[in-house]
Amino acid sequence: MRELMMSSDHVPVSFEVRLEVFRHQVAGLSRIRRWNGACDVSVAQHCVQACDLASPEAAGYALIHDIEEFDTGDITTPIKSTMRALGVWQRFESEIVLPIRRRFTLLAGLEWPWPESVIEEVHEIDQRLKATEYRDCVDWSLVRLPAKELAEPYLDYVLPWSAIKAENVFMKRAHAVLPSMAMCDAESWSLIDVS
Repeated sequence: MRELMMSSDHVPVSFEVRLEVFRHQVAGLSRIRRWNGACDVSVAQHCVQACDLASPEAAGYALIHDIEEFDTGDITTPIKSTMRALGVWQRFESEIVLPIRRRFTLLAGLEWPWPESVIEEVHEIDQRLKATEYRDCVDWSLVRLPAKELAEPYLDYVLPWSAIKAENVFMKRAHAVLPSMAMCDAESWSLIDVS
């Protein structure tokens, strides 16, 4: 994690290196379950679904909006609220979350800081996906949230994916929506197995 938190703006030039860095992160995200494990939807699946719901301008950002969770874990909203109340969240976010997110944003070839309109769009999608996952996939014997704390869920039902599917679909979306991942030619990408 230390190399991800370095302040350097150095972004690997080689497509193969960028691909390997993303693949490593995504492999972890595909195995981390949301809702502190009370849900079978992985962070990688959640990010892909956010990407698919976003506008073309926000799709890349939506895909990587929880990219740091391989390093930090999926911290639930009640824990974040407690950390905010204790005055700890701001430091954790500024010293750990944002440097990782910044590194992957630059690695993806996206703009840092994120445009305000993108932040708003991704936040709304994230909140609606959270409500949808809660409705469809969360074990209510482990997590109970008042309806007033949830946004309007999406109509479509969410079914959890396997870790392999989540990783592979994430990498396909990365090629489709992340500028630095799409810059390689089709022949180079076809040599990399993302099926």
